[in-house]
Amino acid sequence: MKDTAVFEIKSVMHRPDLIYFTWNDVGGRYHVYKDGVHLYEGTVPEFSDGDFKHAKLYNYSIERVVGGDVVDVIALQTSAFAEEKNKENPLQSLVMTTIVAKTQIALAWEEMTDVYEYEIYRNGVFLQTVDVNRYIDRNFELDESYTYTIHAKRPLLKSEERLNVSKSIASTLFDWLNRTTSKEEAAIESFSVTKVIAEPKRLLTPVGERERLLNVERWAFRYTTFLADEWVLNPHPLTLNRYFKGDGREFDPNGESFRTRVDIELAYDLERSPLFFTKNIGPSIAYNRLKHFREKATASFDGISVQRKDHKEGEAGFHLTHAVGNPLTTAPKIDYEVRAVLRRDGTFDLTGTHDAAPHHEVYLMQGSGDNWFPIHQVESKGLAWMAPVLAWEYWRISNFTSS
Repeated sequence: MKDTAVFEIKSVMHRPDLIYFTWNDVGGRYHVYKDGVHLYEGTVPEFSDGDFKHAKLYNYSIERVVGGDVVDVIALQTSAFAEEKNKENPLQSLVMTTIVAKTQIALAWEEMTDVYEYEIYRNGVFLQTVDVNRYIDRNFELDESYTYTIHAKRPLLKSEERLNVSKSIASTLFDWLNRTTSKEEAAIESFSVTKVIAEPKRLLTPVGERERLLNVERWAFRYTTFLADEWVLNPHPLTLNRYFKGDGREFDPNGESFRTRVDIELAYDLERSPLFFTKNIGPSIAYNRLKHFREKATASFDGISVQRKDHKEGEAGFHLTHAVGNPLTTAPKIDYEVRAVLRRDGTFDLTGTHDAAPHHEVYLMQGSGDNWFPIHQVESKGLAWMAPVLAWEYWRISNFTSS
């Protein structure tokens, strides 16, 4: 007897060599596609896949066919389980599964060690806090796109990442540098995972009825760090350079004043799909306690580098590392790292880590022009947070679109 339940995914299982999922058997024949390629047809409501690369996102469509017509569709995006984790950024290899059906949008993610609750946001609005690694939304419109973000925190002492013991001990010195923030907060790591989901009606269109999508000819990426205040007090009280000139602005992809800016462009429309890389550093300007000018200098570009990453035709990306200091004083550097995959079919997957200072803003754009899409914006917690012994911010963002 067939299930009386609606056509939805029943279970998803990940192993290092297997992605396996089942769905409610509501009758008819089933067709399974992976990234548009037909892989299965039958009446058994399950599918196994062992042909994949670890940590790469795959899009599956499960179609229910009755009388030769597709009567219902489920869209599923997931990645393979990775046995070896990136200790510098645990989100890079985190398995995230997104399921879209007519009756639900479901999110499930690999459990994070020593994280006991997750805050769920949709389009920037808080929905609820959950103590399990999944969330199901049944209140949505089929013709609207949605962005879900999962926020989590954990004590730095529990971290498997960079020198957690020395970082935890050093964080007790934080009050000496920043009286407005507790040492407990300085020892808390923050994580955010964001999924941008296209209109469900697009994802639930049968593969054979989808319009031919235009390939993305150009991807543009911009990462800027800046000081929001007009004046920034030097945390070292005995120095003659008592103040530094800030950038005096808020988030703006085209903000003219900044500490550093990196632009990367991936040109699929040119032979061999070249990667263009430019970097800019704003001058550091110091003033005395009366805010009279003392000196000016610009930091070296040596701390900014990009390494191209190619996976297959139409699927390239990069690894960006950044460590730029203040040339006028002995101080921690602005550290961050980004790993990105930008596919020609419009799919993106970016993972990053950074200090909690200064302001960080990251944007992405398809094509040319000035239509920047904000993918990550974080306000500074104060210059003391640039110390390498303090907790980092971890983030990841990817999209689920028809391809």
